[in-house]
Amino acid sequence: MYRILNAHLVEKARTPFYDQLKKYVLMAKDAWHTPGHSSGDSLRDSPWVSDFYDFIGEHIFRADLSVSVPMLDSLLEPTGVIMEAQKFAAKAFGARQTFFATNGTSTANKVILQTLLVPGDKLLLDRNCHKSVHHGVVLSGAHPVYLDSSVNRKFNIYGPVPKQIIFRAIEQHRDAKVLILTNCTYDGLCYDLPPIIEAAHARGIKVIIDEAWYGFARFHPAFRPTALEAGADYATQSTHKVLSAFSQSSMIHVNDPDFNEHLFRENFNMHASTSPQYSMIASLDVARKQIVMEGYKLLARTLDLTKELRAQINSTGVFQVLDLPELLPDEIKQDGIRLDPTKVTVDISRCGFTVEELIQELFERFNIQVEKSTFNTLTLLLTVGTTHSKVSRLYDALMRIARENRVARRIYQTAEIPRFTELRYLPRDAFYCAGETLPLLDENDNINTRLNGRISADQITPYPPGIPVLVPGQLITQEITQYLAGMLRSQKHIEVHGIVFDGYLPCLRVLTAIEEKNLERLKD
Repeated sequence: MYRILNAHLVEKARTPFYDQLKKYVLMAKDAWHTPGHSSGDSLRDSPWVSDFYDFIGEHIFRADLSVSVPMLDSLLEPTGVIMEAQKFAAKAFGARQTFFATNGTSTANKVILQTLLVPGDKLLLDRNCHKSVHHGVVLSGAHPVYLDSSVNRKFNIYGPVPKQIIFRAIEQHRDAKVLILTNCTYDGLCYDLPPIIEAAHARGIKVIIDEAWYGFARFHPAFRPTALEAGADYATQSTHKVLSAFSQSSMIHVNDPDFNEHLFRENFNMHASTSPQYSMIASLDVARKQIVMEGYKLLARTLDLTKELRAQINSTGVFQVLDLPELLPDEIKQDGIRLDPTKVTVDISRCGFTVEELIQELFERFNIQVEKSTFNTLTLLLTVGTTHSKVSRLYDALMRIARENRVARRIYQTAEIPRFTELRYLPRDAFYCAGETLPLLDENDNINTRLNGRISADQITPYPPGIPVLVPGQLITQEITQYLAGMLRSQKHIEVHGIVFDGYLPCLRVLTAIEEKNLERLKD
């Protein structure tokens, strides 16, 4: 029995790709191939940039190799150690097949959409999904049906799409090919996935779950079921966000019984670099090993730290951690939504600072950087790398601020994103039109009413919250232009992606009358 258990442990503990990479680096071969730094030799003795070599470290350069080294396999056509490492990952995460991605989950989402959809195919999607999904809609030529997410208006937090809206969309759009949802959301709200996936599958709809923030869930019962366990056909995970992989390192998990691997591979190779970062691949291999071997212990510790931090923050008497009842928008309170406790949302409205001032205070005075914010909340992310000392330092910082007894400031609520209007044309068709640019605001800061009724040719996305206000092909209304003008006028710095600037004038790219006439208008 001991020998059987030991054999299982040895097998799980293997890291095929990382072991081979380390073996090759220690061979100390002379490099007559890419990359140009040649194992760091171009940097090491330079009078100008040797400090970069010293700062980054010797092995990162020696492990930065290329497809010129056959023993390290090819990410674009794996037959050796990369294929073996991906098989280990598939077994660990409960997938039929797993693929490593070194361009992040953004690329993973695009690859899947291009594999499953052809121009004109219908796609049901959460409007609150990551912008890469909206980009995937353009690339695939799909006909998207946007589902408005729920909104907690008190805290400006955007939650899951109400279950009844999803069920209604599945029934109304029986020709839909794909449903894509985000689970969990940025703020840790988790769908009750099994009945949603069951309803989609009953109509022949493939289900993709963007699990970017939930890649650890399989390894502790407090977080299960995962998307795959709930029946999803595809799950994309940002292994770098919540596990121990390098940034941009992600995984694509496939359980689709109709999976077309050849088509998937063609789309994957269309987006993947022919010179992937081998250290990133190794980090995926190592992150899988760690979560398999000690995931339960690490996640149990993280849950304990989460409970401790929540109690400590609440004990300040000024800052309050929002629990599930406070976070849930009214329209989804009966939807079986769960909370991932490792995402800690803190109400800061009584501390005497605006959220921007508090973030700056934590950064400059206490050396603390937080994950994200709304106008009256901070979000803290706990991971397998969170330590007790970090929790103590954060608690100390918040308690010190609380004891200063500052008078509560009036905090101005940011406007709610307008509801989705109408999609007149396929996003791909609208995006690839030349269009024309019209000013959003004139020299006197007045809103241009000529934009009302026009069709956007671009995706316009304010950060935060990162939800597109406009997508290509969408009808522009007065409510939308007023919202965008408010974003640009805000004292808080807000990035608005997709705005075109003519000098200092913010403009929108819209379809011309001739382009609208020549495009085929969408039917429901």
